[in-house]
Amino acid sequence: MISETQPSGDVVVDLDKVVEVVENSMDGTSGALYAIFLNSLVHSLRQQGSTGEATPKIWGAALKQASEALSHYTPAQPGDRTLVDALHPFIEVLNATGDVKQAAEASRKGAEGTKGMQASLGRTVYIGGTGYEQVPDPGAWGLSELFSGLAGVK
Repeated sequence: MISETQPSGDVVVDLDKVVEVVENSMDGTSGALYAIFLNSLVHSLRQQGSTGEATPKIWGAALKQASEALSHYTPAQPGDRTLVDALHPFIEVLNATGDVKQAAEASRKGAEGTKGMQASLGRTVYIGGTGYEQVPDPGAWGLSELFSGLAGVK
């Protein structure tokens, strides 16, 4: 478990520990997609020679590369009411500004924008019904919460 270990100070080593937890603990399509994305992110950070702390520029480039790798496994795009609605704006704003807080705010707006959005991919398509009008996509919301925590917004 992550909570039982201290961070090493090397972003690649620490993120690799997160990947291990995701691969062993998350089920379903979301778990597989998270594992693909995070493994791609670790690979991207390694390619850039990122050891220790990574700058927002390095993170932005690595996140973009990981997102492109993920697109080979899912057709999800912004507007599909998935976690991509929060991920895409985070990556775009981080690459444009280098500001993690602004990127987290963009991610939150993307997640909030899924309220009332008709789903074209993901579990909501199969479940049907109503209620989605009042709540954001759970995957997008959860990811925006993660980004807010990383940015120290909360």
